[in-house]
Amino acid sequence: MKPETPVYSLFVVDKRKSTNYQELRGFVPKTLSLKFKGICKSLGQDINVGLEEAIANWIEKQQHQEDSSQSESSGVVAASTAPLAVPTIASLIDETLSNRDWALGKLAADAEMPVERIKELLGGDRASDAELQKLAERLVKPNGEAWEEEELVDIRLAEDLKRRRQKRSG
Repeated sequence: MKPETPVYSLFVVDKRKSTNYQELRGFVPKTLSLKFKGICKSLGQDINVGLEEAIANWIEKQQHQEDSSQSESSGVVAASTAPLAVPTIASLIDETLSNRDWALGKLAADAEMPVERIKELLGGDRASDAELQKLAERLVKPNGEAWEEEELVDIRLAEDLKRRRQKRSG
């Protein structure tokens, strides 16, 4: 009697459509990118698999360093329990500009604002009510939705409060 041949499922995940995957973008030096791609190719490994492995190793290293520093000083709060940072107008502009479909000139044209003024906002300058109104619906959240004017006003209020606290303590 012949042993049964195992049946393997050839289920391929479309990572772009899967809720279990998320796109992650960043810029690295060209030489590093070329070396990484070359090694992946020479190993016959998909670049996505190589990136997952590299990121997982980096996270493990950071957690190990965090664990080491916590054992040395008992008063340190773990990063996982630290409160999330409130975004700033500058971080929202920066995040929007990191999207390939957006460019500084396009954002300036769409918002009917000078490029120089958007650069000032990127530098942390306080946005006016009129500027927030122009930027609303043009700045994009990580999930791809546009920021609403009321949300930008709330973020600016948080920025103002932070500035006041810094002035008092400084």
